[in-house]
Amino acid sequence: MNENRTVKPNPIRDSANKLKLSIFGVNGTGGSFTHHPDRFSGDWDAITRLARRADEIGIEGFVSAARWIAFGGDNHYSGDYHETFAWAGAIAAITEKISIISTFQMGLISPAFVAKAEATVDIISNGRAGLNLVCGWYPPEFDLFGLELREHADRYDYSDSWMEVFDKLWSSDESFALKNEHFDLAHAMSQPRPLQSRPVLMNAGGSPRGREFAGRHADVAFTIPDDPDPKAVKARVEEYREEARQKFGKEIQIWLSAYVVQKDTTEEAEAYALDYIVTQGDDRAVRDMIEANIPNSKTMPDDAIKEMSYEFKAGYGGYPLVGSSDDIARRMIELSEAGVDGLMLIWLDYEGGLEKFAAEVLPQLEKAGLRAPVR
Repeated sequence: MNENRTVKPNPIRDSANKLKLSIFGVNGTGGSFTHHPDRFSGDWDAITRLARRADEIGIEGFVSAARWIAFGGDNHYSGDYHETFAWAGAIAAITEKISIISTFQMGLISPAFVAKAEATVDIISNGRAGLNLVCGWYPPEFDLFGLELREHADRYDYSDSWMEVFDKLWSSDESFALKNEHFDLAHAMSQPRPLQSRPVLMNAGGSPRGREFAGRHADVAFTIPDDPDPKAVKARVEEYREEARQKFGKEIQIWLSAYVVQKDTTEEAEAYALDYIVTQGDDRAVRDMIEANIPNSKTMPDDAIKEMSYEFKAGYGGYPLVGSSDDIARRMIELSEAGVDGLMLIWLDYEGGLEKFAAEVLPQLEKAGLRAPVR
């Protein structure tokens, strides 16, 4: 069916840029928890404008967030996210170069469905499809599907079995039978056939078992350093990279998630961050998130909870890129020198933030040799 289709490069995998960039949470209301009026609306017109602009300026990835149940109660903005495969197909149809990443929870969705849905996106995009693999973490979403969230280690065992099925469905041109610990398939086959030999795969496992899963299956592993100092980042990146080499004999990209607050001066940026994160931060939504996922959170020290809450309100716990354009460019260069291959970016105001970033930060990254100039 697809013999005559031209497969385009998948930029997350194929870009020659030393520091790759993607944008996260762009199938809904973004990645910040705040009542600030600049928070991204998440309406379809804004999403399509952002997708076209990111595509135009050479951003490598457009990454969705998987959300079935809101934090903060019924009808809270954190539930207003489009389903990620339907969204990806629509984004694929209006863009030319950017990689389109569908995030999903493996414990909720069959590998047979994902293989067909992702192949559809792959065909529409001419080979720019990718997946962000989430092994499951928010119990209310499993309640919605009538399923039980497995214990931590069991989630990864199940996900390993899930990946065996998915990889076979994606690669096989003939029907097959497959039985493993969690699946028993007969006459299995997925059509239409995809264009890529394998979609780009991302994963953010942070525990030892999570790192093992990422190293085994993913092209891109996300890490969250305990310390933002570049030396600490370098140590963490090298640990992740070496583990993949030693255990699986493969090279993987190591990325960070980061939130961007860019203003004309460092002081303006810090004041703006304080306003949207602390003064107007959505404490209830973040409290719900923490309590649902950390059973012992009520016994944790107040300072630890306060720090965790701040990071989630700022931008899903990402690395802080706060300051002037010079500040941000310098930190991004330092992260690249520490071995970071890519950054997944979050803004409060995505459209305005991306424009200022493109005008003032990207040229500095190009001058530093981290990115090729956009043609």
